[in-house]
Amino acid sequence: MKQTKTKKYLMEYLLKFRFDTVVTIGIFSLIAIAQFLIPLVTQRIIDVVIPNHDMNQLLLQLMYLLGLTVLIGGLTYFSTILINKISQSTISQLRNDLYSHILELDYRYFEDHKTGDTLERINSDISVIQSLISPNTFSIFGSLITFIWIIGYMLIVDWKLMLILSVTFPILFFINRYFSKRVKQAYRVVRTTSSKINSHLQTTLTLIPLIKVSHTERYENRRFEKLTKLNNEANDKATQVQAAYGPTVSLLDTVGTMIVLGYGAFMVMLGSITIGSVVTYLSYLALLQKPMKSFSSMVNRFQQASVSLERIDEVFDTEPSICDGYESIRINYIKSVEFKNVSFNYEPQLTVLDKLSFKVEQNRKFAIVGESGSGKTTITKLLTRLYDTEVGEIFFNGINIKEIHRDSLLDQIGVVSQDGNVIDGTIYQNITYGCYNYHDEDVYRAMKLANIDDFVSGLPLGLDTEVGERGLKLSGGQKQRLAIARMFLKDAPLIILDEATASLDSYNESVIQASLETLMSKKTCIVIAHRLSTIVDADQILVLDKGHKIAMGNHETLLEHSPEYRAMFTAQFK
Repeated sequence: MKQTKTKKYLMEYLLKFRFDTVVTIGIFSLIAIAQFLIPLVTQRIIDVVIPNHDMNQLLLQLMYLLGLTVLIGGLTYFSTILINKISQSTISQLRNDLYSHILELDYRYFEDHKTGDTLERINSDISVIQSLISPNTFSIFGSLITFIWIIGYMLIVDWKLMLILSVTFPILFFINRYFSKRVKQAYRVVRTTSSKINSHLQTTLTLIPLIKVSHTERYENRRFEKLTKLNNEANDKATQVQAAYGPTVSLLDTVGTMIVLGYGAFMVMLGSITIGSVVTYLSYLALLQKPMKSFSSMVNRFQQASVSLERIDEVFDTEPSICDGYESIRINYIKSVEFKNVSFNYEPQLTVLDKLSFKVEQNRKFAIVGESGSGKTTITKLLTRLYDTEVGEIFFNGINIKEIHRDSLLDQIGVVSQDGNVIDGTIYQNITYGCYNYHDEDVYRAMKLANIDDFVSGLPLGLDTEVGERGLKLSGGQKQRLAIARMFLKDAPLIILDEATASLDSYNESVIQASLETLMSKKTCIVIAHRLSTIVDADQILVLDKGHKIAMGNHETLLEHSPEYRAMFTAQFK
């Protein structure tokens, strides 16, 4: 298989443990030598000790056998510990690097790829690769050494028998080649169907409220059963191919045993060799077949892992297109924001923004209104550089956004969306998420300004209260107030409100709107609004229609001169 990024990373990780790896290979070499000596001891007992009735030699040879066995056991114990250390450290580092790389990818990647498939690559595919860095894999080195020793020994003792046995080697090669391709193809389908199952679980388990109110439990169950059936069929096919491989190799092993027994029995009858020699040949044949069997199981593991390597390489081969340049500029404040002839589309021929221009001055409240799909939220994504402009330019303080260090830009921006995003953790962790250089007094102040301090103080665990996955233990208003408290703590100079109160009832909207007014004071604000009552005091209001700017001005000016704005305002206040 071609050299891939993941294989290269694995080699780099293993090189960090080069001493442990060399020691492990050395241990397996000692194990191979000990295994080679055991049949010679057995032969001596049969051919020399028993005919001479020498009890002293018998006890001595038995002690040799016991010593060799204990040595093999002790060496195996230490090699297993070393291999586990190498395996766990290497795979943990690979998983960490993969996760880090995924987090650095563009927002578009997460829109184009299902979460379940990404989880499958981080968890299952990494675990499959871990099977390659195992005692069975490292034992191949010892088995190869045993193989070479036995081949040399048997060529010296009886080259005719060795040549007869060698006929089975090319047969084994073609068997491995035949099955390896089919095993790989079969496990590629297994991994694909497993990813679909994970994606389905990820989607449905995050939509339990919708499933319950829509009473679609049976429908989702049928979909899941269909996916598991496809996965079972793929696993069955892979198992059938894998199951046929083992018996085929075993049949070849039996042929080798028949050759040794037949040849050995014939030579004993002729008086050319001893029974002990035949027993030794059989023992060495078993040791000779061991690397072949190890190689056969390695073929199966390698073909499974090669599929996982390909899937992980697909992620590593995906590079973020939104990156900081070598001479990117750091900013510590935002004085102005400007769009100049910005055009953008998610898909070809589907324009979302068309030659849009506007400017937001420092400490001004700038509102954006329009029907759903007019491009309002896309402006937020462009401002936070989730996407880059295709045509036109965006400026902060007169500097092109692509020339600004992204981290320093995002440090100056606070975003409150209508979802009120929360993490699975405590209230304290949610308020402080993404914030730096704060004290506990700052957290309490942020809670008070967001009107959530009374709610938190009434909880038995206070700030240490767990909010549940996706904030399931909180109401919509409480989640929004947590998000607002986070923005108070961050204290960014530019605030973006993306329909922050659109999904709330009238009471929560009024409470949160009061908090937002406090938050926006003495700051530059961009407000994407659904309810026009929340932006009538804006310094400037941009009216969008299908990505086009159709009007801009303050509330009074637009009511007088913009029929589109007047129609939206009238419709909401009938």
